Amino acid sequence: MASSLPSFCSLNKPFYRPKAHKYYSQVRSQSFMDEGKSANIVDANLRILRDRIEEVKKKERLNTCNLQNGWNYQAGHDNKHKRSAILSESIRLIGTVSGAVGLVFFTGSFLIFLASILVHLSSS
Repeated sequence: MASSLPSFCSLNKPFYRPKAHKYYSQVRSQSFMDEGKSANIVDANLRILRDRIEEVKKKERLNTCNLQNGWNYQAGHDNKHKRSAILSESIRLIGTVSGAVGLVFFTGSFLIFLASILVHLSSS
């Protein structure tokens, strides 16, 4: 097995493909008349861009100054809204349950009344 290993390696020589290098010509445009003006415009644009970046950073600092652990919550938790929602839901549930129980009692009473009338009429 050791003797077959060098022969195996010699059979699998890496395939060499010559790379074709592509040379692109560099294109430049020059205008000798506007050389000073274009540099001034670029500097002015960079200055405006830096000023805007500074403004955005200041706004972000102002907006994130009250962040705590990455969340922008109010200082206290407002329980009034949650409490009123739970209260209204409880009242609705109590009304539904009492209506169902009242309907059962009313229906039962009415059936007992009908049964007593039938018993009374059949006995007389």
